[in-house]
Formats: sequence, C-alpha cells, structure tokens
Amino acid sequence: MLYRFDAFELDDVRYELRQDGAARHTEPLVFDLLLYFVRNPGRVVTKDDIVTHVWRGRAVSDATIASALKAARRALGDSGDAQGHIRTVRGRGFEFACPVSTDQQAASALDSAGTSGTAPVPLLAVLPFTNLSIEADDYFADGLTEDIITNLVRFRDARVIAGASTFRFKGPAIDLAEVRATLRADFVVQGSVRRAGGRVRVSVRLIDTASGMEVWSDRYDREMGDIFAVQDEVTRTVAAALGVRIQDAGLRRALTKKPTELDAYDCLLRARRYTRTLTPEMHLEARDLLERAVELDPLSSDAHALLSNIYLAEYRFEMNPRPNPIGRAMVHALAATQLDPGNAYARCWLAIVHFFRGEIDKFEVEARLALDLNPNDPEILADIGHYLTYMGAFERGTDLSRRAQSLNPLHPGWYYFSFARLHYHQRDYEQVISDVEKIGMPDFYWTHLLTAAALGQLGHPDAGAALARIFVVKPDFSAPEELRKWTAESGDAGHILEGLRKAGLRE
Repeated sequence: MLYRFDAFELDDVRYELRQDGAARHTEPLVFDLLLYFVRNPGRVVTKDDIVTHVWRGRAVSDATIASALKAARRALGDSGDAQGHIRTVRGRGFEFACPVSTDQQAASALDSAGTSGTAPVPLLAVLPFTNLSIEADDYFADGLTEDIITNLVRFRDARVIAGASTFRFKGPAIDLAEVRATLRADFVVQGSVRRAGGRVRVSVRLIDTASGMEVWSDRYDREMGDIFAVQDEVTRTVAAALGVRIQDAGLRRALTKKPTELDAYDCLLRARRYTRTLTPEMHLEARDLLERAVELDPLSSDAHALLSNIYLAEYRFEMNPRPNPIGRAMVHALAATQLDPGNAYARCWLAIVHFFRGEIDKFEVEARLALDLNPNDPEILADIGHYLTYMGAFERGTDLSRRAQSLNPLHPGWYYFSFARLHYHQRDYEQVISDVEKIGMPDFYWTHLLTAAALGQLGHPDAGAALARIFVVKPDFSAPEELRKWTAESGDAGHILEGLRKAGLRE
C-alpha cells in the first residue's frame, strides 16, 4: 500500500519513505511508527497504543518512545514546536494531523496493527512466575518475572510482551489457547519459585503455543544469601538460556522450508549455524544466505552484522577468500550499527573489525558498548573475551569467556581459545594441550600453532609433527605475520615464537 500526505509517500511494500519522489532514510522502528500513524490519521493514539502496535507489546521505556517520536517528526520536517504532521495532544497522546490518501500496491493487505513487510521475529510472553513459598510473599516471584522480561528485551531473537500485558494471566491455571489468542504469542515462558530453609528453587519452561509442546525446561537451585544477588544471577541465567533456545526453535522451523521459500529472517537463522561450526562448507552456505537476506531486507541490522562476521572470516580464517574482506566487513558492520545503534551484536562485530584493522582503542569502545547493551548474550561475551586474550588482556578475556560458558553450557569448542591463550601465557603448557583438544577445529591453523608451541616448550617428541600440521592447513604460514595479524602483544608474541622454534620452526 502507498500512503500519500503533503509531499510525502510512505511505501509499505518497498519499506520506504519518499519526499518529492526522493527516498529518505528512516530506521526500521521509526518507519513502523510512521506507518502506524498514517494508518490512523486524525485519531488520538496513546503511548499504550504505540507500544502495542509498533513494539508489539514489548517492554519499552518512555525515553525510547520519545526518541522514536522525535526521529519520526524529524523525518517529516516537524519539531517539538512546529508539529505539522505528528501533533501532541496534551494529557491524551498523539495525532497524525494530515489527510492521508492511499493507492493499492499489494495483492494482499497487511495487518492493520502496524507490521512491516519484513519477516516477523517470534513474539514471547513471560507469564508471572508462580510463588510456591509458604514463607514468602509474591514480590520475589513478581520481581523475578519483571527482571527476566527486562533482560530478554536485550536479545535480538524475540519480541517480548510487556509485563503490563502478561500479568493479567497471573495464577496457577493457564489456558495456553487463551494466551495465544489474546497476546498472539509464539512462545510462552512459565515458571515457579520456591523458597525454603535458606534456599531458593526456580523452575522454568519454554512452550511453543502453536503445538503446546515444551521446547526447553530447567531448574535452578541456589543458596539465598543476598536475595538481590540471587535474583540477578537467576535472571541472567534464565534469560540467556531462553535466548539460545528461542533461536534454536526458530532455526528448526526455518530448516523445514525449501530454499525458494526462505525469507530474510529464515536466511539469518540458517546462517547462524556457521558460528557454531566455523567450517569452510558452512561459511560458504552462510555467505550466500546472508547476501540474499540483505537483498531481501536491506534494513535488517542483524543481517548486516552477521554478514560482517562472515566477510571477516575470509581474512581471519582465510575461508573462501575474495578481495578486500576487511573493507566489506567494515561496510556491513557500519550499516548494522547505523540501522540500529542499540544492536549489541552489531556493536560486537564493529569492534572486531576494528581489532583486525589494528584500531585497538576503537575496539575497546565498541566492545564496551556491546557488553553494556547485552551483558547476557553468551556469543558476545565469548567473542569479545576471545579477542581480549589475543591482545594480551588475559584475565579480562577469560572472565568474559567463563561467563559465556556458564550462560551457554552447550557452547561450541572455540569458547576454550581464550583459556588456551591464558594458560600458555602462564606457562601451563600441559593445560594448553588439553584446552586445544576441547576446541577441536582441526582445519584452523591456530589450534596446531598453540599445540606445537606448547609441546616445543615441553621438549615433547611430538612437537615437530604438530608444527608440520600447521603447514598442511596453511602452506604459506609465517609465524611473525600471523602474530601481527592477530594483534598479539609483543612479549606474548615472543613467547609463542620461542615455543615454535623449540618445536623446529625455521624462519
């Protein structure tokens, strides 16, 4: 549908705002807000209406709404004083004050609730946790529920319905069909809290509302100690586990589709399998999927961020290389952060591109932003921890990696890289060999590099064979060049070179 008002056109098929025929860049949420207004001209809408129809009921702050409104007004040439299009109705809400005309451009009408043409992210409802404690009021269970909602909002793989909408379903007897019909939630989180004898037990499960099947469940037992610290620990753990499981459930759905049926979000989910395996075959598939995703939805911050990851792998792992991988990675990392400045994953990959450009100060700034935006995403924690250890910040890096492992117990082997780097730095060479065995990744030369250096330091007879495996994987291997490429601190680089020389390396 094409919506016309003044000198503007809002095209919900091409997902584009135009002024006098020229496209004007708008962020996705700002476009959705404008779309909601032009679909409701002359009607006063409240903040609750905006949250329901634009944010789909997710928990969102007043500051975020105010920022989106300011951006929407700016896109139309309005300001706080000159409100020619979006007018504030004091004490009531907002009104789109311009007449709007429409042209039929799509074969089927879109949902009048304000959705765009992009693929929907799953909608998640966290129902109030049931208090099973005799010795405690509901405040602990209610607070835990609210904190889990707040933490889940940070993840990219689900839209989370605000607690104001879900707390109406408080009680032990929950009708899933009613929840699905009322909230239109794809997944529901249910849980219970029991406090007794100085301990707390939290049980939680994730349910697919379409099938009624339980996707995942777990139980957490903790000593009470500081009640707020316990609540914070359980909240982080549950939110991270749910973030991983929701992505897994979405991937299983995407894998049932034929390639010709995939939309941008399906491509994104399928491509994420690469981050678990880091194989050349999966890299090639992920690159094709993400280039298609960006073509289908050029405004997807997540697709641009993951494509930056994929392009950078052509340089750091030399997987399926093409010209200028760092340049292409930077283009998409910047696009991802510009489309959504609050995307923690995008900030993470912009940081890593800076790392490989040798821009360590910029790496630190973007890495800190990513961790502030989502301190509970295990992949972000592990990625940043990984690179901190490569640049010699061993304790900081392994602390993040340890947190990532605790939040994702089924993590991939590469999470152990930071520990291998720390243990080599500490001259615990036997432990380095053990760490590398957990990493796996026989096609990545760094695993053989660390093994050869550790065995060389130990004077082990297998050191030469480990060194030879590096050249099987990477025939043109140059140790000094690789250490510069991965920004190894000078003392650490010298220590690794010493081990490789002891293994038989001739430079």
